[in-house]
Amino acid sequence: MKKSNKLLLGGFLTVILLIAGIHIALFAKYKNGNYTISKAIEETSNERMQSFPMVSHVVIRNVRTAGVIFSDMAAVERNKEDLIKYEQQGDSLIITGHYYNDDQPDGRSQVNFTLPHNVTLHAVNSYLNFVKAENTEGINPVLYLQNSYATFLPRNEPYLLGSVKVVASDSSYVSFQGNTQINQLDVQLSNSTLEYNRGEVGQLNILTDSVSRLSLQTKHLLKAKITTTANNP
Repeated sequence: MKKSNKLLLGGFLTVILLIAGIHIALFAKYKNGNYTISKAIEETSNERMQSFPMVSHVVIRNVRTAGVIFSDMAAVERNKEDLIKYEQQGDSLIITGHYYNDDQPDGRSQVNFTLPHNVTLHAVNSYLNFVKAENTEGINPVLYLQNSYATFLPRNEPYLLGSVKVVASDSSYVSFQGNTQINQLDVQLSNSTLEYNRGEVGQLNILTDSVSRLSLQTKHLLKAKITTTANNP
């Protein structure tokens, strides 16, 4: 084989080995979970949300399905005008759903929100799925639920919450699924249901009427302070 051909073949093999090495390294990082979302994807995601930086109170009415993540500020998914309308009034964000869109497919009917870490939320006739974000430190929400569902979904990793207050009424349902960990949980139930799955809770205070329902593991019941009140007329 000519010397020039040998050099050409050697250079070709070097390029192949280099490309293979890069692919192996990237695959190993992916398998270990050692990867980050690119800036381009993050920017695209941000472009899909309408932000409201000065909001601390949020009212959600008649929203059939919502995906909620706690973040630095309130934001609403864009291009969902056929499902919701929203407006800011001072430090409050009012979000109202349209019931006439009940024939929408499930994927199209969901609206995504972000809420401030210390939000005071009033949910009426709505179904909210709280999904864990990357940064879950310092989350201390106050949730008022009226005929609404609020489900906390930690996915694979623990969902860490600080001090959480829930006031649930009118057949509301609040559920902490999977490995949800809360430093302090204060719950007030009126004809509603509290469910706490296998996660951990530091302090658990429950004020409930006799028609409400508790679904707790034994370890939660042993540390819970439960007070029963008279039923509301």
